[in-house]
Amino acid sequence: MRAQIAFNRPISAAYRHLGILTPGFPQAFAPGQFVMVRPSLAVDPFLPRAFSIYRIGPSADRGAPVVEILYKVLGKGTQCLSRQEPGQEIELLGPLGNSFAVREDVDVAVLVAGGIGVPPIAALARHIRNPQSAIRGCVVFLGGKTSEDILCVNDFEAAGATVHITTEDGSLGARGLITDLLGPLLESVGEQATWQSGNQEGPNRPIAQSPNRLCIFTCGPPGMLAAVARLAETLGVACQTSVEANMACGFGACMGCAIEVRSSGTGPSYKLVCKDGPVFDSPVIKWGWEGEEP
Repeated sequence: MRAQIAFNRPISAAYRHLGILTPGFPQAFAPGQFVMVRPSLAVDPFLPRAFSIYRIGPSADRGAPVVEILYKVLGKGTQCLSRQEPGQEIELLGPLGNSFAVREDVDVAVLVAGGIGVPPIAALARHIRNPQSAIRGCVVFLGGKTSEDILCVNDFEAAGATVHITTEDGSLGARGLITDLLGPLLESVGEQATWQSGNQEGPNRPIAQSPNRLCIFTCGPPGMLAAVARLAETLGVACQTSVEANMACGFGACMGCAIEVRSSGTGPSYKLVCKDGPVFDSPVIKWGWEGEEP
């Protein structure tokens, strides 16, 4: 559809928050779904860009849905997008893709996100906070190179989650990688580990007593996803992964976002991130570390 920019404001030097006024757009979406966005009349870049939906809210003055995304200004496409002003026309297609699936037998959701992979995880945290959700606890791990890469902390705290932060330079939270904190928590399942949540009575509640009662939901850069998937598989914890990929269409026509998946056949097998994903059970994906020592 042809839509209109409601706001396009900076979060920091590298990150921005974009709102798109979209009359007729669905007012609900499933966490993990995405939209394809392209400034109208743009010829360079010609192709749209894919962005996870952060949230959908009402317009303050028109009542139409406002689709909100967070993005990092990196290449030509996002640089072009960062120059768009409120009132300018923009092209939008969506909501597209599948979503995270929260099973009823899961006690605690472990949300793991890095950099611009945070928005769909923040959307999931709001979904889990819903009174109808069977999830009784939520633990969040946010990672980035610097403090600038740590997004949506207020969203997670509002959802009653315990938030753990790591940065590679130590500018916020613990110094190191996200798996440095995630690994010990997962390994402690079944012992005396606890988590804290504003949604529960008392300051400390037990973490699920079995790995089967946990599920990891993650989105972020490929290296982080592979490390989290490997850790989850080693410890027998379910893991759903939202994969980032460059897309030209968003619905399976261009075949440009294929990723290799595990196969029992003799040759390689592939799935499309836009059509089959972007959310996959992590054991489905061929990460590249198969056969290596853990």
